[in-house]
Amino acid sequence: TINGDLVSSIPSMTSPAPESNSILSLPDDLLMNCVARVSILYYPTLSLVSKSFRSLLASPDLYKTRSLLDRTESCPYVCLRLQSRENPSWFTLCRKPDQALTCDTSNKKKKPSGLQSRENPSWFTLCRKPDQALTSDTSNMKKKPKPSGYVLAKVSIAHPPPLQSSSLVAVGSNIYNIGGSNPTSSSSLSKFDCMSHTWSEAPSSPVEMFTASAGVLDGKIYVVGSCEDEDSKSLKDTFEVYDTKTQVWDHVPSPYNGKRYNFKILCIDEKWHVGNTNGVDDLVVAYNPKEGKWHQVIMCDYTDSNAYCEIENVLYSVDKLFYGIEFKWYDTEVSRWRRMEGLVLPGTPTHHVRLANYGGKMAVLWEWEEEHLTYSWGGDKKKIWCAVITLERRKNRGIWGKVEWFDHVLTVPGTCALQKVLVATV
Repeated sequence: TINGDLVSSIPSMTSPAPESNSILSLPDDLLMNCVARVSILYYPTLSLVSKSFRSLLASPDLYKTRSLLDRTESCPYVCLRLQSRENPSWFTLCRKPDQALTCDTSNKKKKPSGLQSRENPSWFTLCRKPDQALTSDTSNMKKKPKPSGYVLAKVSIAHPPPLQSSSLVAVGSNIYNIGGSNPTSSSSLSKFDCMSHTWSEAPSSPVEMFTASAGVLDGKIYVVGSCEDEDSKSLKDTFEVYDTKTQVWDHVPSPYNGKRYNFKILCIDEKWHVGNTNGVDDLVVAYNPKEGKWHQVIMCDYTDSNAYCEIENVLYSVDKLFYGIEFKWYDTEVSRWRRMEGLVLPGTPTHHVRLANYGGKMAVLWEWEEEHLTYSWGGDKKKIWCAVITLERRKNRGIWGKVEWFDHVLTVPGTCALQKVLVATV
């Protein structure tokens, strides 16, 4: 590098000025076209080249070019919380060049980097190490697997807002944060641009909600929660919809009555299944946006887990067992939970396991406590692991999972808690 710019390694008989040999001396449109063809997983590494590259990687024109070249990709964003009262830290998946990045953020002797209790939160993204080969062989867990080349990389964000993980959703290249944090009610809506890595305010909801659970279908955000009734001053249930294209909120009359605070909204077969997870009753209702109608459904064991995702009209969740994580799935054809075959991940997971739809595959992130560390909140360090699972539906109507790759992608202080995994398209 010369003056922070990447230069060509091709030798020359003459000695031209460094600037003439700099990649940044290329015409802007040619340079942008080249960078647009690079996988998004390498962008965190490219941002280290120079300020000019960082500016280029935040340019909306770059992502327009990626779209025109059909180079858009799914990119996971991971939310961590250091302490229960702190704002979150954010990471994203990237490819790791040798020695360029580190996945250990827990060394307390180093300068704090957003994971200390009094620092502003940090965002990270998963990146890829180009000098490492992938491995899909997990049959012998006693052997140390080859590194996958993926790590979680920090995303620098100024003044991120407080949030509830249940009301975080991704729509295209944006992440939306509905409301604030419990126990304060809020009508705010903020938007995180995954291209420029900046937060901005969006139109507020007409209703202030104390608790909220949100999901996305066809570019619209569906939010179910509790708000204060103006007449009785008691809590009532509400169901709101935000159209990200028109930026307009709309209210949907809800069939719920009474006090049900622990809502969860899940999308199956393009219908919103709404139920509560406090164990008071088993009522689950489904809303069909196309028909604008509600109906009651039979859905045994409505999931109270925060580890779930929907992929191709199938809902996936996990059970945490003594020997690892067992996956289960649910569809409306049989209307019952079934065990996924052929897949059990290693490790001793805590209660923090998260799933996401990663371009039709299932991304799984979980905390793995080492034997010498105390359980969950007490250890000095813990490891965040990531796996990508391919899914196959067989003739017997069973679903089989196969590990495409898994690896340790981040080391964090023992007080950190894995909150949410969202997948944006950039």
